[in-house]
This record gives sequence, C-alpha cells and structure tokens, in this order.
Amino acid sequence: MEKYLTRLCNAIISGRFNDENYRTKKSWHGKDVMTEPLFCSYGTIGYSVMVYENYDHFCTVQWDGDMRALTIDDEPWKDYINELYLEDFDITSNGDGELECYTDAGGDMIISLDKVRKKNLQDYIDNFDINEEVMLWWQNGKPGRGVPFSNIKEHFEDYEDYLATLQSVCNRMPY
Repeated sequence: MEKYLTRLCNAIISGRFNDENYRTKKSWHGKDVMTEPLFCSYGTIGYSVMVYENYDHFCTVQWDGDMRALTIDDEPWKDYINELYLEDFDITSNGDGELECYTDAGGDMIISLDKVRKKNLQDYIDNFDINEEVMLWWQNGKPGRGVPFSNIKEHFEDYEDYLATLQSVCNRMPY
C-alpha cells in the first residue's frame, strides 16, 4: 500500500490525477478509489480521495488546492507513508514507534521514530558519538567515582548494534 499511496500522492501533486473521473467508486491502478470535492464559502478548493483495500476503506487522501497541502487521514502525507513503511518493521518489542537498545548502561538509548524524516535520522546516525564518558557508569550519579564496565568491548558492540538497527530503519524510509 505504501508504494500505491506514494504513486497516488505524486499524481495528485503533479496534477495528473483527475478527481472528476472518480466521483463513483472506480479502480485506479488496481485499487478502488472514490473522490468528493472539498468546498468552502467561495467554491471548490480541492478534493478528497477515499482509498479502499479489499472493499474496506483504508485511508482518505485530501488535496487542498488553496493551501497546496496534501494530507492522508489529516496527517502530512510523507509522515503517513513513512509510518506505513515502518509498520511492518518490528522496531521495538512492543511495536510502539520507539527503537530501544539495551546495553550494560540499561535502556538509555531510545529514539522515537514518529514523524522522523530519513535525512534527520541519517544525520543522527552519522553524528552519533561513542566516547569514554558514555562508557562509564557513575556510582550514585556522582562524577569522579566512575566504574568502568566489566567488558568495554561488549558495550561498544551494543552501540554498534543500535546504530546498525537504526541504519536499516533509515534505509527503509522513503522520505
């Protein structure tokens, strides 16, 4: 569905989708769609496209020509499509939109992937810094009483696994 919605959104933005041809439910590239105009006090400003999958309503794509805004279920279209790509990717044990990595330091590496764009995530991955301060556990939270981890190598491997998982998520995101 992700690729289909991307194709539909690109057709709408480029002006290649004629909403008047789909006022009754018809197939558009293999999926049923139906459109209805968006009205305001001075006339028609755009249209909504109801997209169906297996006869059930899947989502509503809305084009507001006055604002030149495209949304899917009232969410910016690129964010919605990114979330669809990540939905099938089990990014946490709970699948709740956060990527967690547990290390010797505990579950301190958590990043929320809701509304994250590919470029921002790639910047985060590229600029992630592992340094000696990260590698120390401060007993009672007081600097100066640092205790090195029993196995520094394993701790670095945890960070490397975390970054590798983030990179695979980033590679899957289209926007």
